Amino acid sequence: GISGLEMYACPNRYRSLTPVYTNRTTSGNFRAPSEPHGVYGIESMMDDIAYKLGMDPVDFTLKNMVRPTEDQPFTNYSLEDCMRLGAETFDWPARRNVTPGADNGPIKRGAGFSFMMFRAALGYSSAIVQVDAQQRYTLFVGVTDVGPGAKTTMGMIAAEALSVPLSQVDVVSGDTDRCPYSVGESGSRTTIMTGTAVVEAVQDLKQQMASQGMPTGDDVLVASASPSPEADGKLRQCFGAHFVEVEVDTRVGTTRISKYVAVHESGRIINPQTARDQIRGAVIQGIGQALHEDLLYDPASGQPLTTGYYRARHLTHLDVPHIEVAFIEVDDGYGPFGAKTVGESGIILAPAAVANAIFNATGKRMTSLPITRGKILGAMA
Repeated sequence: GISGLEMYACPNRYRSLTPVYTNRTTSGNFRAPSEPHGVYGIESMMDDIAYKLGMDPVDFTLKNMVRPTEDQPFTNYSLEDCMRLGAETFDWPARRNVTPGADNGPIKRGAGFSFMMFRAALGYSSAIVQVDAQQRYTLFVGVTDVGPGAKTTMGMIAAEALSVPLSQVDVVSGDTDRCPYSVGESGSRTTIMTGTAVVEAVQDLKQQMASQGMPTGDDVLVASASPSPEADGKLRQCFGAHFVEVEVDTRVGTTRISKYVAVHESGRIINPQTARDQIRGAVIQGIGQALHEDLLYDPASGQPLTTGYYRARHLTHLDVPHIEVAFIEVDDGYGPFGAKTVGESGIILAPAAVANAIFNATGKRMTSLPITRGKILGAMA
């Protein structure tokens, strides 16, 4: 589908997708596939509409965004809270130009924002947990750690459910010979799906310990679970709002991000440090998509010109701004200890927020990504 349409309370929506076959490189999935680009398109249009109506884009969004209804209930809803906290933390009224492009001088400052709802994919996972006579617990899960600290998070969930210190829990992960099935680290569903399996396996083990007592000698007690978590027909969404301030040097076309605030609601945060780092890392990737990363071809040969890490112009430490991350924690009543999804959500809003900030600074709408120096110079000419 076209991401972003579902964020507004508009029943008159029509989606049309046309596959186009070319002789260029085929695309593949990357963090939150299609979401950043779809939201960039929709939010650029809505930003334009707000300014043409003479409205603050935040006020416009609050007036028109989707809200829970009897026909569309949510497990919980905190989108408005994210937007209001983000606007307050960022000092949105003071940083935004009421009239886009009103900042005089060659270095123009402006502010933009974007918001989102994002839900994890479905599926099921399994978990096995055992305890020995020394009261050491071993958790077996099929997750593989691709960066978000899934192994540690599963251990933390098990320790919490067992009411024991994390140091008392050993985690075996990713071993297909010893570990049960995992839905995989895709769709931002590891914590929800595998985490729920961990909780249910621990509950089974605790029942065994209560009825049989702790094992002795070389014996162990073993429990397992393979649930397929549901939410009673409700939408289980995580929510977020990003606010960004940019400085655009119209003499050379460069864009510098001077302030970035990301507010997310992902249920209860199991591991605050890794969750915060997930958002920061995702934002950095999103900024790269907004300003730098492109796939260019030689028109004569059809060969890609931006191959490899260095030619693709990924962000470096010199490009990355300070990214302030805040979480609104709630228990949605369904995930493990009320947790929802985090991993992919942070990348979704960065391209749209950066693009809207550039528009607010320059008064020129950029209709394609990345927003390079050449595009800015061409628009300002």
